Amino acid sequence: MAKYLQKRRRVWYAVLEIPRSLRPHFGGKARLVRSLQTESLTEAERLVLGVVSTWKAIFEAKRNGVATKDAITALQAQAEELQLQGWNAYDIKHRQAEIAELFEDDDLRNAVGVVHGDYIQLDQYIDDYIAMTEGTAKTKDMKAADLRRFAKKFSYADEAPRLQVMDWVDHELMAEQKLSAATCRRIISACRGYWAYLERHHKLDTPQPFDKVVPSAPRKKTKEDVRKRRKHFGKGDYQKLLDGSQRRSEVLSALIQLGAYTGARIEELCSLKLEHLTDDRFKIEDAKTSAGIREIPIHSHIKTLVAQLKKDSTDAYLLSGLTFNKYNDRSNAVGKQFGRLKADLGYGPDFVFHSFRKGVATQLETAGVAENVTARILGHEFRTITYGLYSGGVSFDVLAKALGRVDWRWQWVVGA
Repeated sequence: MAKYLQKRRRVWYAVLEIPRSLRPHFGGKARLVRSLQTESLTEAERLVLGVVSTWKAIFEAKRNGVATKDAITALQAQAEELQLQGWNAYDIKHRQAEIAELFEDDDLRNAVGVVHGDYIQLDQYIDDYIAMTEGTAKTKDMKAADLRRFAKKFSYADEAPRLQVMDWVDHELMAEQKLSAATCRRIISACRGYWAYLERHHKLDTPQPFDKVVPSAPRKKTKEDVRKRRKHFGKGDYQKLLDGSQRRSEVLSALIQLGAYTGARIEELCSLKLEHLTDDRFKIEDAKTSAGIREIPIHSHIKTLVAQLKKDSTDAYLLSGLTFNKYNDRSNAVGKQFGRLKADLGYGPDFVFHSFRKGVATQLETAGVAENVTARILGHEFRTITYGLYSGGVSFDVLAKALGRVDWRWQWVVGA
């Protein structure tokens, strides 16, 4: 203990040699010296423990390259150690703040503030927040990435006033990174949810800075908006894509036919198990929304295909042999195959697999099918009070008759 203590004019001081490799971080100083403000050796021996352990913790952070996160970890561990030795919170904070000032290091000053609750480091609780949110693994990963993007720009809550957040959105996200307003609204929505979590669970009392920081969506669609809007496939598109797929992959060909004659989402079709099929219907159990859990009649034009797929399946799925990605999604690889196919055939980004779903809706509307029936087939929310809230749904026969109006075959006119 004596090597850490030095008496000057009856007052005891804490003294610690700075490792030679770290001296450039401290202006070339050879040692750190701090008054313990006591003439009692017993009291000095008690106080010097906290000072020296803090200094050593900071040395370790400096060796690893000072970062606020490293300093927080070091100071938090040291604060807990001092608490076990009987130090009160005020004395621990005061001592650590003194040391931060001695080092003249902003990272240490910030770390002391975080450890003692003066302000919140924005990346500190992201993992905890994501763990308690609902959604798929993919949705959670996207939300975490959005929050880390925000926390990389604004380290602390009090460094993110509304005007600076607005400037970040306008100049960095939209102008430099070319993100769309819709993507920026998603990022800000994630940040707003995280901020509310910090208010509720970590006593954040800084006003949230997100109101109107993203330009509002225009009320009137521009010509560019209309041009970019995803389009529906027509009968000619179906034949073109089906012919192209048959030269590439049997599974891709089957997927296109199933999509065209069910209007189902690609994820719904790829996750469809044999146990969810009967002779006349698909039972969609793995859907995007509660409205998506539904029964779809098996169209007469794909009955033979479905029977063959069931017979050939080796893994209990209707579309056999697909692989899972890290999000437990079987549609990823075959979806990319479809993307390459449609691009090779000259289709742009406004045409996607979902365009079959839009094509089914278009055919049903053209055939005069009631909107509530189409909504039941496609698995859309139906928000009217009478049908959406009170109705138990239409009969399966009505659904089958309506879906039977869908026909992707060319209609040749005799004598034309």
